[in-house]
Amino acid sequence: MKTTAFAMLACSVVVGISCGSSSGGSGAGSGDGGGADASSSSGGSGSGSGGSSGSSSGSSAGDSGSHDSSSGGGDGSPPMPGFQKPGPSPELYAAPFYTCMRNFYVATSGSDSADGSQAHPWLTLQHADDSGPMAGDCINVQPGTYAAGVTIAHGGNLASATGYVVYRCSTLDACKITDPGAAFAFETSTFPMPNYVVIDGFELAASSAQTYGQGVKVWDGNENGTTAPNSSHHVWVMNNVIHGYGQTGVQMNDGEFFYTIHNTIHDNANVTCDAQGSGISYVVLKAFAGYQATADDKTNPSPLVGSFVTGSSFFHNVVEWNVVYDNALTQCGTAGNAYDTDGNDIIMDTLNNQGSTNVAYPDQTLVAFNVVYNAGGGGVHVFNSEYVTVANNSCFNVYLDPFNSGSARACIDSTGSYGDTFINNIAVALPASHTTCAYGTAPYAMWNNAFIGSPPSSSSAADTFSHNVSDVLGGTSCQGEVLVSNGDVYSCTSNKCGTSPGWVDVGTTSAGTETTQPVGANFALAPGSPAIGYGQTETYLPAQSVDVGACAHAFTTCP
Repeated sequence: MKTTAFAMLACSVVVGISCGSSSGGSGAGSGDGGGADASSSSGGSGSGSGGSSGSSSGSSAGDSGSHDSSSGGGDGSPPMPGFQKPGPSPELYAAPFYTCMRNFYVATSGSDSADGSQAHPWLTLQHADDSGPMAGDCINVQPGTYAAGVTIAHGGNLASATGYVVYRCSTLDACKITDPGAAFAFETSTFPMPNYVVIDGFELAASSAQTYGQGVKVWDGNENGTTAPNSSHHVWVMNNVIHGYGQTGVQMNDGEFFYTIHNTIHDNANVTCDAQGSGISYVVLKAFAGYQATADDKTNPSPLVGSFVTGSSFFHNVVEWNVVYDNALTQCGTAGNAYDTDGNDIIMDTLNNQGSTNVAYPDQTLVAFNVVYNAGGGGVHVFNSEYVTVANNSCFNVYLDPFNSGSARACIDSTGSYGDTFINNIAVALPASHTTCAYGTAPYAMWNNAFIGSPPSSSSAADTFSHNVSDVLGGTSCQGEVLVSNGDVYSCTSNKCGTSPGWVDVGTTSAGTETTQPVGANFALAPGSPAIGYGQTETYLPAQSVDVGACAHAFTTCP
């Protein structure tokens, strides 16, 4: 566990109490899934209190229509032309960006001594990998329950429609993998590790919450030290439902070109108390020297995925169109030892590689169009990570862990990070009822707020905040609605402060807990919502980004 303590300078609170405090303190940060069987990770994602400023923390031109699609989502509503919903996409599943040149089959009635044909399928995913699939091969898994996952040793060879090895459930989310250790593992069994793999349309449902259990695990075995190796690149996790894993739902470490798109990820991270996890966790990303990007890296063949180009560069890592909730540490801290720091819905963790190679990850990451709510930790938590764009996310009621004693507890934040961009997001915080604000004193959720921007120093490049909508419900936050420091600015002229987003029905009668959903989780924008038409348009965002948050006003239910 890494301990971090620093004072936030030039503190500014927007819409809230004054931010000075005579109380000192330090925040403890812990690794967010620093890999399986790791006693600690390279990064911390915790939050804390300290310093006189009142807080410290441990914790271009793309086709503007290229991300547009029709998506009906999982609620049975009809597709809306030109719009997408978060969660598994029947449209993307039916029209994927990859092409199968050869097909092999796995079924619960199969045999690993068979030839893997449709008439004679294999029995296990592991045998499918052991058979040596290559670029253009698709492993078609038939509906049913599979007790064992797979350690991937074979991948494709190119970022192109025919360059991937694909694992695909033959019916969307009808193949259930219950291995509590990992459903799909990329780890140190082989170096170099496999690349160019797609995982499409599964339910990854751990049979029990096992320590270090991860739905999808990508890990090089060691983040620590300047010679730590890279893991994999070009791993796509799409259209899956992932739940019940003891550490993390999707854990991407030590590589790049990671894509987590159109998934539902919930109820993970409960039991791993050292390398604490989250719903989606990207940790210590590392560039592959000499890699030459393909056209497909910049503009995906499927218009349902589209262009990632921004300016003269492009996004190398993407977390987009996911529904993420109820990820929390529930078996770790106690009232007498409140040491929890993670259990986030989404975290970008230590992309500056502090304590590892100490070379900041140089490329850009996009976190967009996700609905995140009811986490033990943060909603979208950017910790010690640069060049991250957080756009069009909808966040509600996070940092619910009663045993996380930190005070930096925003729905969406940049903590110890710089040069990040936050546009078109909705963040609604629910601070705990309190009579006085005191660091290190329960209820710690008295500090819950909407946004935090906190670069490591006043000389760091500032984060930018524009066209966001924020609100605090049920009382005041000890942190103010928004907290910025060290050169960050959050203007209520450039953003809508103290503004209800006008969701159709989110937590109307009950806000829920870190392990239960709110009563009402419809993040669609009601007629007259101030988020409609308020969004900032960018070439790398679809046309529906003109509506702030993850859900376009065309939908009556979302997700």
